[in-house]
This record gives sequence, structure tokens and C-alpha cells, in this order.
Amino acid sequence: MFQKLIPGAMLVAVSAVAAGNAFAEDAAAPAAAPAAAAPAPDWTFPASISFVTDYIFRGQSQTWGKPAAQFGIEADHKSGFYAGFAASNVSDQWLPGANLETDFYGGFRGAIPAVADLSFDVGGIYYYYPGANWSDSGFQPDRGYPVTKSNSLNTFEIYGALTYKWLTVKAGRTLTEYWGWNNNNSGVGGGFNGDVNAGIKPGGDTKGSYYYEADAAYEVFPTWTVSGQLGRQIIADSNGLDISYWKLGVTKGFAGGWSVGAFYSGTNEPDAYKDFLSLRNTTSKSDIARDTGFVVLTKSF
Repeated sequence: MFQKLIPGAMLVAVSAVAAGNAFAEDAAAPAAAPAAAAPAPDWTFPASISFVTDYIFRGQSQTWGKPAAQFGIEADHKSGFYAGFAASNVSDQWLPGANLETDFYGGFRGAIPAVADLSFDVGGIYYYYPGANWSDSGFQPDRGYPVTKSNSLNTFEIYGALTYKWLTVKAGRTLTEYWGWNNNNSGVGGGFNGDVNAGIKPGGDTKGSYYYEADAAYEVFPTWTVSGQLGRQIIADSNGLDISYWKLGVTKGFAGGWSVGAFYSGTNEPDAYKDFLSLRNTTSKSDIARDTGFVVLTKSF
């Protein structure tokens, strides 16, 4: 999933200065009572549109190194409950039969009163790829491969996070197969070109795959934020497919909800993901987990 929606790329403070009256009687007049603050609304609906030069998710390109357009909207209740939707184009060379990723998520977040500046977030996310299926993979008998059986890419993941000031630690676990990977479509010796011993073990089940990561975002100057990420994805019942990933970046906020970010992403680059054969045509190759830079332009509403 792409970066979770963050409402308000920046807040612009505007100070108003009232013109003073030179007459003594005006200076001595009592000040008007301040207007009552408007009550906080029960619901808010932050949204954003982004354009990114490469959609990187946990160190791996979801767009075969190409750009992506992304949209997200979230409904936040003042109690802490939230639900959201996000969408992005993706590549069927990495996700068979998929051109679109849609994410549906929800959960509960709030402060932990016992510790100042400490908050939590728990929830679940469903990654849905309309019309996509592993049977759309190019690895089929007409190209000299065994049958790749029908299997959904759709994945449900639960997650939990703790945030202290500018640092967040997070972990998640799939309750379904990991993007539909199994021994039939991603088995040992079944297509990981860079490592013939990599793949899902015979009889293996990728349900229960998990990740953990730490994220930091710190405003070093007004409207300038530096950020970093370090994480690891473990794929259940697999050989050579686990991956460590990291990301560094800087974001500049502008008036009107605009922001621009420049990032550099890298991994420990397991051999399995080097020279990865296209799942569309089985001839094109990509180093799917290579170190790479990318730029993000975002408009928040």
C-alpha cells in the first residue's frame, strides 16, 4: 500500500494586526470579549491526490519502475474511529492481471493518557485488485510452463502501531495468502530467476506473513520535514523471499495544501528479485527491489 493519507500537508498561520486609534478614550475602552471557539466537528474528511515517479511499497516497485497517480480519502470521527479508501495504478508485470490497486482500511487511533505524546493505531487493510488473478500470469503451458492455477491477489492485513512524538513503530500480519503467492505460482524453482532455490516451500502457506518497521518524520525547519523508514517483510513458508527495506527523504510543504517530496529507497536486494521475469510476457526483466530514487507531488484537501 502507498503512503497512508496524512491530512493537511501544512498549516499556514496568518496573524491579523488591527489598526489602533490615536484617541485616548479609544485606548482606554474595554476590550471586546473574544468570540467563542467553534466546536470541533464530529467528522472530518481529509483527502489527497499524488503523482509519484515510482510506486515503491516495502522496497519493491509496484509499477515496474514507472510513474503512478494516486488518490486517497479518509473519514475520521472525533472518537478515534476512521475508515479510508485509496487507489493507485500498478503494473501487471509484477501483479498478474492487475492495472489498479484499491485499498479499503479502517481502525481506531488515539492518545495513551499515561504517557505524554504517545499514541496508538490499530486496524486492518484490504488490498483489492479488480479483475486480477494469477491465472493471468504469462507462465502458462503455451510458453512451456506448467499451468498457473486461478488464485486471487487480494490480501487482508491487520496492523498495529505506536507513535511517540516523531517516531512510529508498526507491525502487521496477513490473514490471507500473501498477495496470492503459493507453491503453484511462486514455488521453489518456479520463476525467481535470480535464485533457483527461492520460492514458496512445497505445501507452504503464505497466510501469516508479517512485517515490522520503524518510521520517523521530523520537521527540521518550518514546512521542511525529513523522514526515514526501516523495515523487514517475512513471507511465511518461503526460501529466499524475505526482504529488508529502508527509505530516506525530505518533504517541503507549500501554501494551499501542496507538498513535494524527494526520496531514496533501498533493500538488502535478495537474489530472488534480481532479473525478475515479467508476469505479463515472461521475457522482460526488472530488478524489482533495486535501490532507487523517486519524487512525490501531493495536493491535500
